Amino acid sequence: MKKLFMLIVVSACILSGCQSNSTEVNQAQVLEDILQNRRSVRQYSNQQVSDEMLLKILWAANGVNREDGRRTAPSAINAQDIELYVCKGDGAYHYLPKEKQLEKVSDTDIRPFIANFNKFILDKPVILLVSDQTKFNRIQGYRTEMFGAMDAGYVSQNIALYCVAAGLATVPCAPKMDIDAVREALELPSTMLPLIYHPIGYPVAE
Repeated sequence: MKKLFMLIVVSACILSGCQSNSTEVNQAQVLEDILQNRRSVRQYSNQQVSDEMLLKILWAANGVNREDGRRTAPSAINAQDIELYVCKGDGAYHYLPKEKQLEKVSDTDIRPFIANFNKFILDKPVILLVSDQTKFNRIQGYRTEMFGAMDAGYVSQNIALYCVAAGLATVPCAPKMDIDAVREALELPSTMLPLIYHPIGYPVAE
């Protein structure tokens, strides 16, 4: 009886290990598929992106994923300098990571201030990445703008990968923006540096 019990235990452990390895392989395959399908897309369908979906993208981009307040994206010296704004026709909204909510901060459609030659963004929600340079105050003398751009890159990649996983499309854009107009509309100080943005939409059916 004791031998039978031990055999059952060993078999269960082996089976559990196989299931664990299978799960790990499946997760890796899912990520590989997402990376394989990442594209920069500039044409979108007329299907609207819901606020609920935007909140999911924002969480994936730079949301809080641990009790200590750390984020889904890394940042230099854990500065957490990247602030996210959703820009739409009725105004601009600031993403609050801890609350997982959007707070309206402007009635101005700022997309014309950042589009430049990217006119295709003007009828889609746009996520704007802004670096709060004051978060780097304790490392004065370093190239803090470079650190901000680096951190924006991490967040940008999170947005791109989540969009693939959710059946959405996007493209990271950083043409010359009217930064003064953006800061005025969002009531941002000069220490807030707009760096990059992502239009969000559904791809055109092939």
